[in-house]
Amino acid sequence: MLKIKTEKGDCSRPGVTCMGDAVNIAVENRQGRPLILELFYKKSLKKAGSVKFPKDSVLGDMHSVKISGIDASELAYRIRYGNNEGIDPYACAVTGNERFGKRRIYGLFAKPEVPGTGKRPETAWNDSVFYLLNVRGYTKDNSSGVDEKGTIKALAKKIPYLKKTGITAVILQPVYDFDETMEPGISGEKRLNFWGYSKGNYFAVKQAYCSGDPSKEFADTVRAFHDSGLEVILQFYFPDDTPESYITACIRYWVTQYGIDGVQLLGSSLPLRNVFTDPLLKSTKILVTDPDMDAVYGNTTPDRKNAGAMLDSFMYDCRKYLKGDEDMLSSFAMHILNNPEKCAAVNYITNYYGFTLNDLVSYDRKHNEANGEDNKDGGDYNYSWNCGAEGKSRKKSVNQLRKKQIRNALCFMFLSQGTPMLRAGDEFLNSQNGNNNAYCQDNKTSYLNWNDLEKNKDIYDFVRKLIAFRKAHPVFKSASRKKMMDYISCGYPDVSFHGEQAWHADFANYNRHFAVMYCGAYEKNAKGGRDDDFFVIYNMHWMDHRFHPPKAPKNKEWKIVMSTDEGFLEKPVPVEAGEVMVQQRSVMVLETFAAAPKKE
Repeated sequence: MLKIKTEKGDCSRPGVTCMGDAVNIAVENRQGRPLILELFYKKSLKKAGSVKFPKDSVLGDMHSVKISGIDASELAYRIRYGNNEGIDPYACAVTGNERFGKRRIYGLFAKPEVPGTGKRPETAWNDSVFYLLNVRGYTKDNSSGVDEKGTIKALAKKIPYLKKTGITAVILQPVYDFDETMEPGISGEKRLNFWGYSKGNYFAVKQAYCSGDPSKEFADTVRAFHDSGLEVILQFYFPDDTPESYITACIRYWVTQYGIDGVQLLGSSLPLRNVFTDPLLKSTKILVTDPDMDAVYGNTTPDRKNAGAMLDSFMYDCRKYLKGDEDMLSSFAMHILNNPEKCAAVNYITNYYGFTLNDLVSYDRKHNEANGEDNKDGGDYNYSWNCGAEGKSRKKSVNQLRKKQIRNALCFMFLSQGTPMLRAGDEFLNSQNGNNNAYCQDNKTSYLNWNDLEKNKDIYDFVRKLIAFRKAHPVFKSASRKKMMDYISCGYPDVSFHGEQAWHADFANYNRHFAVMYCGAYEKNAKGGRDDDFFVIYNMHWMDHRFHPPKAPKNKEWKIVMSTDEGFLEKPVPVEAGEVMVQQRSVMVLETFAAAPKKE
């Protein structure tokens, strides 16, 4: 056994602090039970010794001990609280979780040495395109075509694909060392927490997600993303009993240690005011579900916007409008122009919970039988429509309608103000076979099948072109809220609503069609010139409708550049006789071009 020297520790530094040839460890002990530091040899995990925390080394609920006479790099540790054993919540490195689904965690004394993670891109909210993914599920399937499948290192291999698609930031489901073990299902089958929304060791990178040293692998991946101009945003789930100071310390650690660009905080008791106003986090994107920004800032507006509101209301209202529900025009019109002053609006049609985009148009009901909860888990209200057949169909008409509905949904998201978020795999029609809550599916249900990328290349190409179209035209991604006024006296308001007749919008509850005109005079394109004008027509009715766009500006004419019936047109089609027929359940985009010379 080791010959260990102990002395009074420093309670002011939570967790492990290496101090030359000595180690200080400080942990919280609310119950006041005796604490014992159990030491193990790191390689064999055999017991190496025990150390009692001194009774005179206590400050409030913090207990500490300083030990020397050991080679800390060769040891691991656990902390025994009476009959319970665990590690301190500030552990930055752990071992015992090398395989997903098998864990007995030990803390490591050595602080992770993190190489530089490159310059943060700090992409503006209105220029951002978010992409939500699960690290393990993204590349675990053999079809991913990368080595070290299901790891953080493999994710870095997909950077060229992400750049090609037009993504600017990835949002990663938890990569901290969460506990994936779960109780068996009702039939006794083994289940794992695939998503990762559970308590864990919040300061440590999940080793089961890595092919080598976790800290180095994650830091190298962040640097690779930064070198490519991409941002990395991490999700964290905190239970209600998590201390606010701990949450703030955790976020600060990942931002300063690994240079991450943002966090998405999940939980119902979060210190939002402290996090949003923390000077260290003012350049960090902080995403929260529908935050009350007035409670944070009162009547003032932040000088620098770092808060992002994840809007389920956008998702559900757009789904209702997509399938043609009544009385949705006013809500939909509000959503596509939503651009708050105190925070960014993050818009999505699908999220990790609920159907994938493909399943949204293929299933009326959830099919979660494989989850082991008798299909009682997951949301019952998905606002989905199967387009005439439940699940996979061989009917050409059904599949054509489904693809058009998918293109419609994508237009809702990418032609709206705010920041769009795409769920990974939606761009090539990933399906979970109707499972809308695949939290415990560590299998092909949750793994992306990359063969679908080639099978559904038409949808993928549409996504790429739609993202590029959004990026090229700032009228669809304004930095500030639209005023719906002609405040520069150019003859047109910055944005305006229309019905079948120009300037006559009809938001009656029985209507399912209207149009939006964006005046390009209010925005500058990448070359510094005025943007073009656009007339976007939304028709979610099951009938065709004829629209008459406003008169184009002088020496300009309207041309059709895209419809969800035909996609993006190689050659824009002029609008004849000042009117255009829009097919049922379709979106159409008109753009102004220089008018052709009149024939004499």
